[in-house]
Amino acid sequence: MTAETKPHFRSEYHYRQQYYASFLHGPIDPNAAEVMKLMGNKAYKAIVVFPEAVPWEPHQRPQQLLKEFAGRGYLCFFCDPTGEPFQLREAEPNLFVVSGEAYLLPALRSQSVIVLCTWLIQMAWADLLPHKVLWYDVLDCLEFFSLYDENMLEKHRQTTAQADIVTYSAKSLQRYVTERPDAYYLPNAARIEDFGMPRAFIPGDMAPFVTAGSPVIGYFGAVEEWFDDELVLELARRKPEWQFIIIGKPGIPSDKLDAPNVHLLGMKPYHQLVHYGKWFDAAIIPFSVNETTNGVSPVKFFEYAALGLPVVSAPLLELTAYQTDILRLAEGADEFEAALESVLAPEFAAVAAREGVRFAAGHQWSERTDQAERLLEERKGAWKAYANYDPAGKAAVMTVTFLDYEGEKFYNGGAERYLTDLHRLMEQQGVPLTVYQYGHDAWLRRVRGIDVVSLSRGGQHAKQYTIPTVKTYSRLFQEQTAERSALTVYSAFFNAWPYETSGSGIGIIHGVNWDNPDSSYADGTIFWETNRRFIEGARLCGTLVSVDTNSANWLQTVDYALGHAIKVIPNYVDTDQFTPRPDYDKPGSRIVILYPRRLYHARGLYLVLEVIDQILLKYPHVDFHFVGQGIDADLRHVDIKIKRWPGRIKRYSLKLDDMPQAYRQADISLIPTLYSEGTSLSCLEAMASGNAVIATRVGGLTDLVIDGYNGLLIEPNAHALKQAIGSLLDDPAKLVSFKQKATEVAEVFTKKRWTRQWTDIIASHWRSRADLSASPGRSRLIEIWLTRFPTERSAGQAIVNYLAGGDLVYIRVKDGKAYRSYSFGRLQWLDWDDPQHDEPDELIVEQGIEREFGRPVRTVAIEEGKWSMEAGG
Repeated sequence: MTAETKPHFRSEYHYRQQYYASFLHGPIDPNAAEVMKLMGNKAYKAIVVFPEAVPWEPHQRPQQLLKEFAGRGYLCFFCDPTGEPFQLREAEPNLFVVSGEAYLLPALRSQSVIVLCTWLIQMAWADLLPHKVLWYDVLDCLEFFSLYDENMLEKHRQTTAQADIVTYSAKSLQRYVTERPDAYYLPNAARIEDFGMPRAFIPGDMAPFVTAGSPVIGYFGAVEEWFDDELVLELARRKPEWQFIIIGKPGIPSDKLDAPNVHLLGMKPYHQLVHYGKWFDAAIIPFSVNETTNGVSPVKFFEYAALGLPVVSAPLLELTAYQTDILRLAEGADEFEAALESVLAPEFAAVAAREGVRFAAGHQWSERTDQAERLLEERKGAWKAYANYDPAGKAAVMTVTFLDYEGEKFYNGGAERYLTDLHRLMEQQGVPLTVYQYGHDAWLRRVRGIDVVSLSRGGQHAKQYTIPTVKTYSRLFQEQTAERSALTVYSAFFNAWPYETSGSGIGIIHGVNWDNPDSSYADGTIFWETNRRFIEGARLCGTLVSVDTNSANWLQTVDYALGHAIKVIPNYVDTDQFTPRPDYDKPGSRIVILYPRRLYHARGLYLVLEVIDQILLKYPHVDFHFVGQGIDADLRHVDIKIKRWPGRIKRYSLKLDDMPQAYRQADISLIPTLYSEGTSLSCLEAMASGNAVIATRVGGLTDLVIDGYNGLLIEPNAHALKQAIGSLLDDPAKLVSFKQKATEVAEVFTKKRWTRQWTDIIASHWRSRADLSASPGRSRLIEIWLTRFPTERSAGQAIVNYLAGGDLVYIRVKDGKAYRSYSFGRLQWLDWDDPQHDEPDELIVEQGIEREFGRPVRTVAIEEGKWSMEAGG
């Protein structure tokens, strides 16, 4: 290849990455879905991937490391550059050989994956995994690689600096990683159990040379340009009675090894090498010695030793430290011949068999893997590999917000309460529910027993609620749950658009929530393009549950059959929890008007603020309570009114379980929705609590309020609201009547009825997914409070053990915002001031602050930066 046609590293990198990136858009490919299904059916400690570099056969260092990790419970993927169509086969338990590495990306982009990189072009694939743990393993001289140029060298520098752990296989390679003082020398080894079996049979293609009774000199491995064919031919010429067996794929012309006693048997599968090697009398490593081969640590040397063979090798720099009775270093034909004659002496065979196996026992891949695991435990940036969230056996709910985008504020609105109750119902049936939502960064919070997962991976933000944003988060939801979750729920239903493909998702219609102030269409085309997400989203769901009749009727005008397929399950109220105060229907000295909703425009906040001054001025016995949350811009307007009317306007928020007390002290509840409404939970709770309700005739509120019977339905404007409030305040008898009738109507919408209907839906869907793993239950929440963080080495093993056991771990470090970039999945780094949404199952605190918690804790002593776990009191 000429200099003009030789590919450059940069162009090859970009070409590959563009190809790989094309798999991260649009619907999930069926081949990627196969990988996801496999992940859902496997229990594993973490995921390890070796991207395409070398074939699966012959087995080299990467294959051996992955086999060891697989044996320890890691899910391992070895990407084989065969060029074949997609194939996924389990070579050993937990170790899969993959043809078509691009299909792994959709399944792994949202995970934290340990990527073993030995060739820098692999980074074109790995750089698309935003939460990877990068293990850069230098096992050859950089100049050896075909794409070596200045751009590759620069990528090497970047990779060395960014890698979580850096290792090198030969001491001479340390010069490439001098900028990483923590780079670790990890020499090659052998898997002695693969070579320890006794002689069983002579392979057919080797039998003629063994039965002849001549000494057999063996070699297995690559036969490439560094293989000294001239040396082997010279030895064969000098010793015609010796049989030279060469096992390996020839990368040089076969005529270069053309001699009567040189036998090229081709490449053999790794598991067959022992059957050939057991018949060798001696083994050789006939490499040309140069700068490249002096950077090599030959795996075959350790495997020869495990076979109990004496070894004669060219004087490679890495092997000089191992020169013993079992290894002779020789330069040139004369020294090679003399060394082979000495090791072929009958008395030497027993020595080699004994000492070789002893040597190999001290250089095993299991020990090298122990060292690699210790390195991972010592790097806090690597702990996230053990923190992947497992959706298998759980119900996955996609929504836009349950918490805010930062994972801090719980909105406590109707949709959030609906999902909280759905969680409790599913939990009773043994189905844990997980909420996946739009978010910034890869946070996870436990809220009232519910795991809430931010879908963001690699920095996606939801600042602009646009169609590209919707598509991005839809794709991320599929990547994180498809083929693994036992049940998929879209709250609201249109979150199924555009990438739900299973046809079995449950869509919840919380009302016509696309009737916003921007709804103004010049023609049908604009209407369709604006609303297609809602219509097509409904069609993508296998089951549709609507909380009101209004939504079902709206969809029926667009798709008659779809409208008829919708199951209406009205919203509900727990009439055992929401009850009137004993004297609710007796006139009191003061009247409390309650606004029990999120404080923002859609819920009619500004209608109330527009009339509040007039009502308070005219009716001095009236007070207003605003109970709910909102953003600062909206809350400021309420606070202005509070200052104007001290003592008569209150604003506060309550936990879900405390909301009944807000209703019990109220007489009138306002549900003045402007748009985006179903059958309001707040409306039902107010009715069950004996409040007279004033509601707009928007959305599904007409299903709940019979105008003039159990409340008033009004037009959505301030004048109508003022008139309605005044009519009740001026007519105490009407107010009392509405209160009484409200409790009667609420009995039709009991939570028990809602529970029965949802139980049937869950049961039918659960049975249809019976092939999935049984539900694993909810993991423990471990919360660790520290004033400062100890050294990674001392804390890493404990934290990794928690994560590997499936626990959710919060590490709260005082003034620890700098650690947040290490958060991922079930490992979350928090500050002491960050909100606490749930009580931990186990509390671990630094010694000296345990008395501040008022409950049993385990303590951690940190002395000289080291972590020491102690029993708690």
